[in-house]
Amino acid sequence: MDGLTLTWPLWIACAGVILAAGITQGTLGFGFPALATPILALLTDIKTAIILNLLPNFTLNLVSILRGGNWGESVGKYWPVAAYVLAGSVLGTQFLIYAPQDPVRLLLAASIIAYLYQHKLARLDWSWLTQYPRFSAMAFGVTGGFFSGSVNQSLPPLLIYFTRLAVPVLVMTQALNLCFLGGKTVQAIVLGLAGQIRISSALANVPLTIVALVGLYLGAHLQNRFSAQTYNRVLRWVLFGIAVLLIVQGAPWLWRSA
Repeated sequence: MDGLTLTWPLWIACAGVILAAGITQGTLGFGFPALATPILALLTDIKTAIILNLLPNFTLNLVSILRGGNWGESVGKYWPVAAYVLAGSVLGTQFLIYAPQDPVRLLLAASIIAYLYQHKLARLDWSWLTQYPRFSAMAFGVTGGFFSGSVNQSLPPLLIYFTRLAVPVLVMTQALNLCFLGGKTVQAIVLGLAGQIRISSALANVPLTIVALVGLYLGAHLQNRFSAQTYNRVLRWVLFGIAVLLIVQGAPWLWRSA
């Protein structure tokens, strides 16, 4: 959080974002970084947004893995994808550290749009996934890891991968959270070694993690009271609006580079 002062109003806004993202995770089983990172990026900057939700993101992924069970099918079968996510996360985090903010914002917007329209991307011919299983695991794992390390958005490529392989929902959720957990671990290590995480920002993660856990608890209890389809529809419109704002913020970089 280089040179950025988080005032109390901004702290409260960040806590509200983390709470909403935690509720999303509890309701849908995933989605915490998909909501928290872009909104925090609008309030601060990409790097600060990622650092602020490092521990909350890690903790919620860990809880989701431990709560879901089915380790034999998820971890035992899909650990190579998670391993490739680690490699991709190293590359993505390096990009986050050294790239200018505006192109990172545009990359974040692109990842949100890919998430929103993944159902259309899934209609493409993905038969090569089963024809070349090792290559496809590497390609989607590294790609997902890169987006995880750079903009906290590994869901679009990984969701397409697991969906096209017809992986059962529970197993897919476990495998996704395993990939997310590994990606966050590598991201934190790389940022720490690069001197990007200060003690103050690390301490800031503790109360925000508590807020995220409260959101997770609320989301789990709201799961049976509200339609997941309705909740997801509202979330999609919110994310679309955020993507537009990120494009507006990052677009001047394209003009300067032209």
